[in-house]
Parts: sequence; structure tokens; C-alpha cells
Amino acid sequence: MADWIALTEEFGRWRAAHVSDGAVTDRKTGPAARPLLPEGGAAIVAASTAGPDLRALPCTPRPDGALPLTEIGGQSYPALPGLIQDSDGTEITAPEAARIAGILAGIPQFDGVIWICGASAIWAHISAGEVVSAMRAGSAAMLAALGAPLEAGDGFDAALADTLSRPERLARELAPLSLGRHTPRAAGAVLGAELAAAKPWWLGQTVLALSSASAPGWSEICARGLQAQGAQVTLGDGEAALIAGLSAARRPGA
Repeated sequence: MADWIALTEEFGRWRAAHVSDGAVTDRKTGPAARPLLPEGGAAIVAASTAGPDLRALPCTPRPDGALPLTEIGGQSYPALPGLIQDSDGTEITAPEAARIAGILAGIPQFDGVIWICGASAIWAHISAGEVVSAMRAGSAAMLAALGAPLEAGDGFDAALADTLSRPERLARELAPLSLGRHTPRAAGAVLGAELAAAKPWWLGQTVLALSSASAPGWSEICARGLQAQGAQVTLGDGEAALIAGLSAARRPGA
């Protein structure tokens, strides 16, 4: 298998992963794409927020046939489109679509929900190889904005249970942060509110929680919180899924 570069952009940060024989051999990151790319003829597959036109749900996470070209840093590269839910404008970014495509490349029969636990999380309902519906939540980003760590401190489980059953309690739970005081219950409270909003996506569903470089360690905390509700949830490697998805997208018909 020829060497190639997986070029992705999320939250304003570009990453380039050199892939050889299916394995990542080098990674680079920075605020712009061009400095991360090697000189020469290495094949490059991109996934960024400024990619091709979004594809409407329900649809497969990657298009059939060759990827459309997108200009990045003055050059055109094959790029995976993002997805959109027309009913409410919920978007699945191209890197998120790549992660979903990577899971389906390895488990084509997957039927359930893929929960990408990033700074901005996406819940994607998958059925018959298609993304059927989606919901976005910003729990990790909210905690970061409030200066609260992404950790399950004392009282995490109790706070999660409280806001899962009574989401209106979230403002009260987060009140200490508004005064600059640390509260170990914050992550549980925010995650509980997210689980309340996402209940149709996980209740009675098989859930795969994927990690994201935008929120290190958060997927483990998310899975713990959802497992406590009796849900069927397992952890997956979001970075491996990203590379697998872009690898599948660069090979039309694969």
C-alpha cells in the first residue's frame, strides 16, 4: 500500500499524519496546512471544516466514487465532505464523518449510535450503513470555557444523576464556577444534561464512544457516565477510526 498523508483540520488546528502500510509513522500539527506537508508527490486526502458541499442525511458517511477536490493553501486535494441534517441544521464535520466511515469500514454491519466525544460532541445514529440522524452537544467545550477540568471528581456520579433527571439544575450546579470556585461536580453535571438531551440516541441503543484529540480523556469519562445508566457502551479509538475512514475514502469502491 502506497504511503499517503491524512490532512485534517478541527477547531482551527491542522494535523498531517503520514501513513505507511496502514500505520501512522509520523504526525505534525500547526495553525496552517502547507508547512505540514512534504515536498513531492505523496497522495494527500483532506478532511476539514472548509471542505466540499455538505451531504444531506440520511446518507453514507463517505460518497461513492472519487472524492471532490478542495483548495487548501493554494493547492487542490481530494477531500471528504461533511454531512448536514436539514431538519435542524446539525452538521457532522468532515473529520467526524471520516471517523464514522472508519468504523463502518471495519464493522460494516454496525447498527447503533457512534458518539464522538470531542470538545463539541456528535451523536450519530447509524443504520444499514447510513448516518440516519444526529445531535450535537458541547459539554467539554462548556467546561473548558468555565475553567473546569475534564475529570470525574468527587460527586461526579451524583451530579450526573441529578442533572440527567432534572436538567434545569445545571445552572445551580455550575454556580460556584461563576465565582471562580472549583467544583468537582461540574463535569458530572454538564455530562448529565447532555445525556438527558441525547436520551433518544442512547436509550436501548448500542453505543460506541470514540475518543477525540480535541478533548483527551473525555471519552473515558463519557463512557463511564453512560455505563452507569445501564446503557450498552464501548470505547473506541477515534484517531484510528479517522485514519481508517480517510483510507477507505481514498479508495473508491472499497
